[in-house]
Parts: sequence; C-alpha cells; structure tokens
Amino acid sequence: MLSATPEPLRSMKFGMFVLPSWPQRDPSHQGRIFHEMVEQIQYAEELGFESVWLAEHHFTRFGIVPSALPLATYVAGQTKKIRIGTGVSVLNFHDPVFMAEETAMMDLLSDGRLDFGIGRGQVVYEYANFKVDYETRTQRFNEIIDIILGLWSTPGFTYHGDHYQVDDLTIAPTPIQKPHPPLYLAVSRTPGTIDDAVSRGLPMLTSANTPDEDVLGLRDLYAARCAEAGVEPQWANMPFFRVTYVAEDQKTAEKDPEEAMNWVADLNGYRRTLKGGSEIYADLDNWIKTRPEDPPSYESRLKSTAYFGTPEHVVERIKTLRDQHNVQYYTAHFSYGSMEHDKVMRSMKLFAEEVMPKFR
Repeated sequence: MLSATPEPLRSMKFGMFVLPSWPQRDPSHQGRIFHEMVEQIQYAEELGFESVWLAEHHFTRFGIVPSALPLATYVAGQTKKIRIGTGVSVLNFHDPVFMAEETAMMDLLSDGRLDFGIGRGQVVYEYANFKVDYETRTQRFNEIIDIILGLWSTPGFTYHGDHYQVDDLTIAPTPIQKPHPPLYLAVSRTPGTIDDAVSRGLPMLTSANTPDEDVLGLRDLYAARCAEAGVEPQWANMPFFRVTYVAEDQKTAEKDPEEAMNWVADLNGYRRTLKGGSEIYADLDNWIKTRPEDPPSYESRLKSTAYFGTPEHVVERIKTLRDQHNVQYYTAHFSYGSMEHDKVMRSMKLFAEEVMPKFR
C-alpha cells in the first residue's frame, strides 16, 4: 500500500467542491441556486480555503452546469485569490480549439488562478445526446489534450489525429501560468486512466461519491504506477473530495443532510439506467417504487463516503486520511441536493474555524 506510507506531517491544503443541484423542478429556483453558490464560494475565500472546484453535467437536475469554464470565469470576477478548478470539464463534448482559447482567457482574467481538471466522461446518455461515439472516447480525449497543450504554447500549431485536425493555428490570448495552467486528470476504476495520469505527469481527480475504500485503492495503484515509472506521486496537489457536513452535535450532523443525500443517490441511480434523453422531468418517485434494487443505505454511506459529524469527529477522520494514507489536500463538498443554504454556510464556518486549523 504505497500511498499509505507515512511522511513527515506537513500543513494540509483545503478546497471546496460545489455542484448546484436543482431538486425543485420549478425553473424560477435556478437563479437563486447559482447566486447562493457564488455566495458560498466568496465565503470560502474569506474563510481561507485554497480552491474551489466546479463540475460539468448535462441534461440533469443533479448539476445544472453544462460548461464549467463560463462559470469559472464568472467566479473569477467575483473573487480575488481563491484558485478555481474545473472538476471536471468533459473534453469530448467540446471543440478542442475553442476549449484552448476559453481556458487561456479564463487564466488571463483570473490572474493565473485556473486549475484545469479534465475528464472523458462516462455517462452513456450524455454521449448519446451529443452524438459522440462512446467507444472512441479515450482516443478523442487524448487528441484533445494534445491539441490544447499545443495551442497554449506553440504558434502556428498543426495537429492531425484520427478525430481532430488543426492546421497552422495560433491563439490569443495565451495563459498566464507557465508553462501552462495545471492539469488534473479524472480517473475511473480502470488501470488505464491511472496509467494516463502517470505518463502525462498529472495529479488524479476522484469523485466525492466514490467510497473511501475504492478511492484509497486508486491512490495505491497510482503510487505503484509512479514507482514503476520512477516518478514521484503528486500527493500535495491531489484533492481528496469528500461529501462533508459539520454541526455542533453528531445527531444533527447526520440528520440534516439525510434527505439531500438520499435524493442524490436516487437520482444518480436513475441516471445510470438512461441510454439517451434527459431525466429532468422524469417521474423519479415512480421509478423508485419499481427499481430493481435499492441503493446502499444512508447508514452505510455515512461510513463510506460522508464525512459528517462534530468538528472533533471530522478532525479524527481527516487525521486518519493524512496519517495512514498520505492525503495532503482535502476538498469538502458541503452543498449537495437540497441542502439549505444557511446550513451549508454554517457548516463551512465550523469546518474552517474548528477543523482546518488542526492541520496547519
């Protein structure tokens, strides 16, 4: 278990993951949801979080951000110093030249605060709706990465791949960060994506909804692949995303998020059944009554994915991650599903004032 090898204790970094869900169905709530999200990000900056991460999703109430980069650019204008990450941008749904231009402009407008998290995406119905061949996703993804890196750094760039071609192109503006904005690669449970991260020298991104055991297994495999390649694992730059809620007492900390967590689990279960179309106006209640199997219980998710509790309880769980698994960058997902804005803000405050100082 190479990732579990203890290292001298060092100051940890803390980020925040945000995903504006839309559980109400009524479109009039959408503006409020985004305004509350921006307020949470501004508060995170005030509280001392190093970064915020924004996710891209399509045709779903789970997350109503169809492109992370315009939102990231808006957030840059509403903040001053917090780093802004995409967690992730699904490259296969975007034109590579436009993506290179848009990321460069965002890096410029943010004064070099972009962390560019990228992934190929695995949601079958999203691929179907965009008319992108699912079986070509890995090859397309690697071609797009090559094009973006080339356009960021090379005037008169030319590239001929099986899916994308670029001829003698120069973009403007170019990124502020040199040699380019940091890239982060979303990995799945297959060794191939981890091999890609190691070969390209990129930190991994993993899901906040993946159980601890599975994420730590991915980190072990990443460490092993780094050792085989003779490179150092990038632990200090690798966010460990966890659903998080902090309250004054344990009962409240576990009870407050229950409805929101169950809604997310039910909705994601339904999304996995789709081959095309959208779930936005699906009859989720009826599907729940007839689904072939129930999701893991809320109690099991409290143990496997959710870091809910008093400040002392959450401190102990993060200490375990740091001391036994070399986690150096914890990223909290406070707002999910139907979580109430004031409770999210209160949880953020408790986390920043009573958890983060224990690791700095």
